[in-house]
Amino acid sequence: MPLLFPNFRIHQVFGANTDVGKTLLTTALVRATASRYALSAKGKGKEVDDQKNVFYLKPVSTGPDEESDVSYVQRHTKPYSHLIDTHNLYQYREPMSPHLAAKLAPDLPFPKSNDELVRGIENYAVDCAKRLAGKEGALFVETAGGVHSPALHPPHTQSTFLRSLRLPSILIASPHLGGISTTLSSYESLIMRGYSISAVLCLYDSYYRNDDFLEGYFKDRGVGYWTVKPPPEKYGTLQEDAQRLAQWYAEVESQGSLEAGQGGVKDASDWLDVEHAQRIKELAGMPERTLKSVWWPFTQHGIINKKEDVMVIDSAFGDNFDAYYTKPPPITKSNSDEIATVPKEEGSLLNSYFDGSASWFTQSHGHANEELTIAAAKAAGRYGHVLFPSGTHQPALNLAEKLKQTVGKGWAERVFYSDNGSTGIEVALKMALRAAGRRYGYDSEMGGDHGVIGLRGGYHGDTIGSMDASEGSTFNKAVDWYKGRGHWFSPPMVQFINGRPTVSSTGPDAWATLPDSLASTSRPISDGWQVRFDDLQDIYSVQDRLSTPLADYYRSHIRANLERAIKDGKKFGALILEPTCLGAGGMVFVDPLFQTCLVQVVRASSDLFGGKAWKGKKYREDLEEVRNGWREKRKWRGVPVIYDEVFSGLHRFGYLSAASILKETPDIAVYAKILTGGLLPLSATVASTSIFNTFLSDSKVDALLHGHSYTANPIGCSVALKAIEILERQTWEQEKKMWDVELNDESKRWSFWIPMAVKNLSEIKGVKGSMAMGTVLAIELEETEGGGYASHFGLEFLNKLKQRIITSSDGSFSPFQIHGRPLGNVIYIMTSSFTKPQVLRAMERTILEELEKI
Repeated sequence: MPLLFPNFRIHQVFGANTDVGKTLLTTALVRATASRYALSAKGKGKEVDDQKNVFYLKPVSTGPDEESDVSYVQRHTKPYSHLIDTHNLYQYREPMSPHLAAKLAPDLPFPKSNDELVRGIENYAVDCAKRLAGKEGALFVETAGGVHSPALHPPHTQSTFLRSLRLPSILIASPHLGGISTTLSSYESLIMRGYSISAVLCLYDSYYRNDDFLEGYFKDRGVGYWTVKPPPEKYGTLQEDAQRLAQWYAEVESQGSLEAGQGGVKDASDWLDVEHAQRIKELAGMPERTLKSVWWPFTQHGIINKKEDVMVIDSAFGDNFDAYYTKPPPITKSNSDEIATVPKEEGSLLNSYFDGSASWFTQSHGHANEELTIAAAKAAGRYGHVLFPSGTHQPALNLAEKLKQTVGKGWAERVFYSDNGSTGIEVALKMALRAAGRRYGYDSEMGGDHGVIGLRGGYHGDTIGSMDASEGSTFNKAVDWYKGRGHWFSPPMVQFINGRPTVSSTGPDAWATLPDSLASTSRPISDGWQVRFDDLQDIYSVQDRLSTPLADYYRSHIRANLERAIKDGKKFGALILEPTCLGAGGMVFVDPLFQTCLVQVVRASSDLFGGKAWKGKKYREDLEEVRNGWREKRKWRGVPVIYDEVFSGLHRFGYLSAASILKETPDIAVYAKILTGGLLPLSATVASTSIFNTFLSDSKVDALLHGHSYTANPIGCSVALKAIEILERQTWEQEKKMWDVELNDESKRWSFWIPMAVKNLSEIKGVKGSMAMGTVLAIELEETEGGGYASHFGLEFLNKLKQRIITSSDGSFSPFQIHGRPLGNVIYIMTSSFTKPQVLRAMERTILEELEKI
């Protein structure tokens, strides 16, 4: 839950190590802040008694109560006790690392998870804000030990589990021997995890003088730095020590920056207020600045043109954005020209939004994933970016070998790197068309007359070549250079319709009457037919379905259409598919049997593609060989088959590669998006031996003359390796159990979304159909005006859904709203590969409730 209030600033205090004066200086900051509020109130002639506006929170404390940090703050802030509230969430008796101290106190309350502790911090902060009721105030949250002190639940450290709050932080530097290194390491650790450092404070040490280096270091980086005079040494009686310490506190709270060894914390305290105001001003100004400077993708600026339309993402963590929206302008009263009074803002300026589009399909590991961040930093520090042609480096080589062992297992030989999904497809098209041209003798300057075979609704990217590999649509018709090159089949789609798994044919293709054997489970519809199934798993049992009458029907339909297309003068050099689901084209789940039959027919149709020059086998003979698996997987037949798994691959849909479902491996496959866990742009085009050999000769001009400046970027490759490694550690046992799928059963389909919820959604009036697989839930809404990408129906629903605040009754997650992007009248919500089941169940209930209102 993001915590940013207009008049209530919150800062988190980290220490570079233990024994650096963290509690000492935090107490000084608490006093200085309270002192300023007291003086401000008196200057305005106001009473300040009983008005708590400075708060101190210690989430976890160890050691006896009388020695706790809360007790210390209480003792040394007595002049302002009427203004200060202190609180401790968890206290353990033994003075040791919190995770160990908690084990030695089984009789004391213990949070079940680190998230529960974070909820406690959130709840206390929100309670403080409510008590202030819009008045000015401040909260200091003091952490335990050093930046990487263990969390209550290892192996996480506190800098990791507190990251979801992303509170502006104060770093207490170490004044001791080795303190410069310790401080810089702590600072870099916090920065690398996405924290903002508001100030660095260091106690003065006249011998080590760490401040002499640290002050320049932090000022060069634009970070406020203050050296504070050291506290008095202990000697004499306890009472005399207490008096000297009290005098020290009185001095440092009122003193600003002075000569070496004499400074206080007043300037630092004042700066925290200034910085807080600057942060809010920056957020508030960003929407208007954006509207004046930015050209958004896939956005009509004539519609999205108001400040309140702009989502300012302050940060992102896990599944969520922490985002700011400008409040709509005040409404004029209907009975006068007087402007309605806008109530003073008391809640957080930031809201938490579930990233329902997975940031345009890229997210899978959660935003700001620590392992991916460290992998990126490691490669950035070692390489930056380096030239790749005729060279190599460890991340690129290791990733190529990993891809061959995983998505390319059994068929792939080479990996070609490029920058993103669109360019990865461009590479795949160049590979496939050149390979087909050389085999069939049309490799020349006129080779561009040859197109692709694909599916209506398929979408393969925004570059000119990748757009030409899709039918004319909203996405590409407005591009002057667009020239659709190919033939596109209307795909039969899979949905739950009225509670039953169903395969429906789609238009505008003409579909023949289904075989009589399917009469009992089928019915006619405007676009052809529907076939109902008892179990979704029956649809995805492709191996069992390949010998059914529907498979024969599909093959006949496909072959007949190809024959007509070629008779009409079309020429083909590749088959390109988004396996199992057409993403940007409407989240259409395609009958996997149809796609498998399409691959088989294309591979058996060399007689069509080779024309009169073809001297090989006839279609029926070839088809028999393909169906029986007699094809060498490293050698392409018919025309090369490209699997566009930019969106779908690497466990988006609960499988590594669609080859495990379709039972046919591709000749070329493209991966991006999830490839780097959503952190960096990188794509890999994976190819078989026979595709690679097409470009192999003694002549340079025969090479694949394609490349990008950032080809095989070491940072992207390093992150991709880590992203795959993280996914390989997952079993998704709980999710598979919901769908009655055995843990190691790769033949059956499952989803993060519960089966009954998907079924129930399809039965709601106004819903045409619903479907879920892996992380994706898709819902097609009924619309009388025809639907499609140009429809605003889905956007209207998502805007209503976004207003709902989803809460947890058991505190397992922070309140959030859902941010999504529609595909016309199709709405979809996409989780990461690690979204909590509690979050999913809450979203399912909320989506169901909102749909029932339509």
